[in-house]
Amino acid sequence: MINTAPFSHADLLSMFGPAAQTLPSDLLVRGISTDSRTLVPGNAFVALRGERFDGHDNIPEAIKKGACLILTEDASRVPPSVASITCGSTLHALGTFGWFHRRRFSIPVVAIAGAAGKTSTKDLVAHVLSSTLHVLKTAANYNNQIGTPLTLLQLTDDHEAAVIEIGTNEPGEIETLAAMVQPTHGLITNIGKEHLEKLIDLDGVEKEETALFDYLRDHHGLAFVNADDERLVKYAPTFTRCISFGVETGADIHPTVAFDDEVRPAVSLVHGSFTLRAQMKTSGLASAYNATCALAVAWALHVPAAHVQHALASYEPPATAGYGRMIVQRMGSLTILNDSYNANPASMVIALRTLHKFPATKHIAVLGDMRELGDAAEEEHMHILSEAHQMADVVVTMGEEFRRASERLNLPHALHAETLHGCRDLIREVSTEGAAILVKGSRGMAMEQVIDLLSEGNGE
Repeated sequence: MINTAPFSHADLLSMFGPAAQTLPSDLLVRGISTDSRTLVPGNAFVALRGERFDGHDNIPEAIKKGACLILTEDASRVPPSVASITCGSTLHALGTFGWFHRRRFSIPVVAIAGAAGKTSTKDLVAHVLSSTLHVLKTAANYNNQIGTPLTLLQLTDDHEAAVIEIGTNEPGEIETLAAMVQPTHGLITNIGKEHLEKLIDLDGVEKEETALFDYLRDHHGLAFVNADDERLVKYAPTFTRCISFGVETGADIHPTVAFDDEVRPAVSLVHGSFTLRAQMKTSGLASAYNATCALAVAWALHVPAAHVQHALASYEPPATAGYGRMIVQRMGSLTILNDSYNANPASMVIALRTLHKFPATKHIAVLGDMRELGDAAEEEHMHILSEAHQMADVVVTMGEEFRRASERLNLPHALHAETLHGCRDLIREVSTEGAAILVKGSRGMAMEQVIDLLSEGNGE
């Protein structure tokens, strides 16, 4: 992500202390880069290390392209003639740049966390706020300790608000990102089983995600609390500034929701003078929850109801490379519910409930393994397979975890495929005219490839 955020010698001294004392006093950085391929003259280059790459290998290219400053963990990798800062962690240095730049702006900054639905909620909230404000939002799902500071560094004086998604896969990340983002407002979509390899269980997820609430409470921010989530609703009384939202329970923002024959929500809200009704283009129960989140944020930031209504009605999800977030696709006489973007237990349940509500002659759930569940993988795959058996007429699974769950449960109408082509063949065998087929799995399962195979020979 290209940016032009400026940093003077004084700024660098403030951020990095003695490590920056030898820098030229007239040094002026314009933009922070972590990718030598897109670096432009005047950028500082941060040499990040990853599991499969080492940015230090690209320092010569960065210098050749005109980097005015190198941030490194190894001083020997930078020629003495080139300005550099040696630090213990270049990842933390990148975060420091993002944190420092964020402090320059006194605009509303909405942080969005949660076990499921963060990205789609972020996109819809930003779309609604953009009806009246110039909004910076996190691109795609770049919600980690690299993507978040690079997003913050794109803030300019033109922005009137920001919607920043923050994610986690291990304890402490939400606390780190919340401190970096310095949100004025914060929303947690839900608490569900995610990244259990390191977060262990629901208590661990709750502790990790609610670090955002801790930051807001300590800094007098405004919290949006999901009243439908039994683990989150209890936090509402702990805030002096709080707006609750919910679809199933009473809350400050509590719209009524009706679904059409493609499970597209029509959202209606009467909240004082904030009154509207919007028929959405997106499908699924998750869309209704996303809209409720957007309504709460829009009301708090004083976006006129007419603008909110038009924004909700006009919203279409970003284009994807084959995978989708509950996108309805027609394929001859079949309907595909393409929710193949990613999966964890919480999002699986919502997707299965959407399939169950979808009007069809037959409901078929095609499910790929859920990753990063650690010791809970077996239990969670068995639970989802049992849920799917209740929500669908036929369940087709892929992946080792679902194979083991299928063998343990031995449920009727549950089929397992070892290959993508085998999965396609099973779907074709069990499909009937007018059937609805949910396709969902973790990103690593690439379940969109099943849809690609299904489209072959179907006029798609």
